[in-house]
Amino acid sequence: MRFSEIFSLSTTSEDDWFDTFLPSDTKLFIDPFLIWEEKEGHWTGAHGHLIDFFEMVFGLVKESDGDEKGISWKQAQKLLLFPEPYEFCLGVAEGSPHGSGSGKGLQSDMLEGVKVATGLGINRIAHMEMLNLFQGGMGVDRLSDMTCNILKSYFISYTQQVAQRHGIKGSRVTVANATWDSEFCRWKSGVFELPINPYINKPVLLTPERFLRQIPVATPDGFWSYAWSTASAELRGDLTFDIARNVGRREKAKLARQNPDVVALYLNALEEEEKKPYSISDDPGLVVKWYELGSKIARESPLRYIPEEPEDFESFIATVVASYKHGIEEQDAWQLLWHDGHAREERAGQALFRSSVIHYCRANNIDLTGESNAGRGPVDFKFSQGWDSRALVEIKLVRNSKFWDGVLAQQPQYQVSEEVNCGFFVAIGYTDAHCAPEIKEKIDRAAALVTKVSGKKITGILVDARPKKSASKLHNPELSEELKRGESDPSPEEPASD
Repeated sequence: MRFSEIFSLSTTSEDDWFDTFLPSDTKLFIDPFLIWEEKEGHWTGAHGHLIDFFEMVFGLVKESDGDEKGISWKQAQKLLLFPEPYEFCLGVAEGSPHGSGSGKGLQSDMLEGVKVATGLGINRIAHMEMLNLFQGGMGVDRLSDMTCNILKSYFISYTQQVAQRHGIKGSRVTVANATWDSEFCRWKSGVFELPINPYINKPVLLTPERFLRQIPVATPDGFWSYAWSTASAELRGDLTFDIARNVGRREKAKLARQNPDVVALYLNALEEEEKKPYSISDDPGLVVKWYELGSKIARESPLRYIPEEPEDFESFIATVVASYKHGIEEQDAWQLLWHDGHAREERAGQALFRSSVIHYCRANNIDLTGESNAGRGPVDFKFSQGWDSRALVEIKLVRNSKFWDGVLAQQPQYQVSEEVNCGFFVAIGYTDAHCAPEIKEKIDRAAALVTKVSGKKITGILVDARPKKSASKLHNPELSEELKRGESDPSPEEPASD
């Protein structure tokens, strides 16, 4: 359930906060560049507060003079260790808001970025993204984690304002990294009255919708493209132009470190550009409304099959997958996989599957794990009801460049790693070519082949997600013609009555 449902809220024009889904993380992130744009109200000084934090860290690194065993360096290390901000329910954790956290990997990257900056004579930055570019990119989730931690005091007071306006009764709880102390250069915890997430029994912190994005405004790819398009002839001579996604992280970091002035110009240019947050209402990535939309499929395709014995489990999962296929092909759920005339990405199909089948699983005490690590990478879904009753489901778009690797190599490897005998490879097609009979036949042959070679049973399913005509607009010319012929035939004689 969402925050508004848990606390029975009716929102008003004052409510600009994101109505977060409390049982698990939403795949959106807080972008510090969107906070930078705030010029009035509660968030006016937030970006400056963010930069002040890094100025404090810069001072410690400079004071350490490169001595990684000294007190100043160790103090900087402690400041750059950011715990997972579970209070926000944002990020990439599937099962609950408790993610893995940014940990020492982020700490090391940020320290290196600060060290590089001070070595270049930079003592204060205008945007924290500069450090990210010096490292060639750290991931949007890490940037978001840092922002949530450093500005947590702002989010706490913002959430308290929402709670007070709606009369939400909270609990007094201890919040880690609630604020930081510039005098003693350390994090401080605090006790605050906040709403509680009943799914994890921890406090909830809200954020304005306008701070949320799927990808950050400032990216290494964007910097690389900017550097090439605006660089001097001298710099162009040092660059081998390529599409940014084909250039490694180290090359991007090297370019940024060697040209900090170009980094500054890139960030200045971004200040002048229009920066749009993620559209919650349109939800083009299906990262917000996935649960509600999948619930609709489950309601319209209720299962009457209940697994009573371990040998029934495979048939139950097959029925669940068939329900998903039926919803998309026969009940207009295909529309959920399209946005503004464009087919959605693979993640949307996976999210819709998860939200539709989770209801069947709860009703039958079956555990569903999304993106479970199968030893050789994450499999999309794992179903289990004890050790003897387990199945894996992989969902791939036919247009995926690694589609056939998915069924021929990845799926059987996942099943071998997990020691699972039953698997379903669900293919989603968006075009006539992808839904052609020969594609379905090839999927079936591939599944049969890997089943024979690996000894693990794999069933191939093709889901036709092409746009469908409304039933009111359907026309069957053959039956219509036959009906017309029948009207011209003599009426059959009625049998004589007794």
